[in-house]
Amino acid sequence: MAAQVRAGVPPGTAWAGVLGSPVDRQVPELEVVVAAVGGASDQRARARAVVAGAHVAAETGAPLADVLEHLADAAAADAEQAGELAAALAGPRATARVLTSLPVLGLLVGSAMGARPWQVLTDGGLGSVLGMTGVALVLAGRAWVGALLRRAATP
Repeated sequence: MAAQVRAGVPPGTAWAGVLGSPVDRQVPELEVVVAAVGGASDQRARARAVVAGAHVAAETGAPLADVLEHLADAAAADAEQAGELAAALAGPRATARVLTSLPVLGLLVGSAMGARPWQVLTDGGLGSVLGMTGVALVLAGRAWVGALLRRAATP
């Protein structure tokens, strides 16, 4: 869009070419832009920013191409930040999965060695109490790590 406006195409014509539907004014309606980019929440927010930027450019006389380029740069920076955050949180997520599976792996190894841990955990005595406590602690730890990861992922 910015390249077309810089090349001298009138904004209404450029919008129509980019969005695939006619635009009567210099600024398209939000629903038209959302329909063109998709309905995902992050895409909807970006579409709202584009329409708001186009309104500001139309009302203040600011160059539309510059406004749209700045918005594109901001969207690219947001996408890059989201990618970096996902990469940074991949390690802790994998660690949480491994640590959650270790007790089960321990039970399987114990069974393979002939220790019969399942019999101890299901005898109805102290082994059952300890097994239930272990399961509760694993679930609590998993919930805690999940909460920490959600908090770290929140901007």
